[in-house]
Amino acid sequence: MGNCLRHSSPREVSKRKKALPIETSFRLPSPLPTWPPGEGFASGTIDLGGINVCQISSFAKVWATHEGGPDNLGATFFEPSSIPDRYYMLGSYGQPNNSLLFGWVLTAKDDTNGALLKQPLDYTLVWSSESLKIKQDGIGYFWLPIAPEGYQALGHVVTNTQDKPSLDKVRCVRSDFTDQTENNTWIWEPGKEINTNQFNFFSLRPTNRGPQDMGVCVGTFPKIHMVAPLLLYLV
Repeated sequence: MGNCLRHSSPREVSKRKKALPIETSFRLPSPLPTWPPGEGFASGTIDLGGINVCQISSFAKVWATHEGGPDNLGATFFEPSSIPDRYYMLGSYGQPNNSLLFGWVLTAKDDTNGALLKQPLDYTLVWSSESLKIKQDGIGYFWLPIAPEGYQALGHVVTNTQDKPSLDKVRCVRSDFTDQTENNTWIWEPGKEINTNQFNFFSLRPTNRGPQDMGVCVGTFPKIHMVAPLLLYLV
């Protein structure tokens, strides 16, 4: 009694939650030097012919599952945070839990008085985790923005409630500023391996890749068996 420490039993230690790799952000071994401000690429934004994009690597966690996917560790889904004024997200970000948090997404601003980016007309709930008997942080809901005619949604919006996201939350991109992509890295599905009969989530890469191809990856994810995924196109 009094001034002594109590040793935890091995069983108690095993019950403690083990930190997942994704709970730690990736860091370089040493900090980058400070560079003077510049123009173009050095400004932190890029003009894609009227759509100004800014890369965001700070995220707010929305929903996570702790099983299924690579290494059966689950995945975590985020939305970008600290978005600059007048910029809008194009979709949510997702990553497997078996690696350090390292991702990014593009946010976009319309420099043409609203001709290139539009609010969605509505959302369609395309999937939720409500019926899954898995370890998860609440319930995840995946919404597809319904784009106006002549525009395309470039990603899904993930929420942890049944309420539809605000129409002002994301923007759809005019169709001639998009290009086709293909699935790249597997993010997650409820099982331990890819099952084409289940919902699967993948990262994207341009279908046409090379020095003459001008597709710009947005960083969002599509859901397999849905409409063909898209990315921004440099015009």
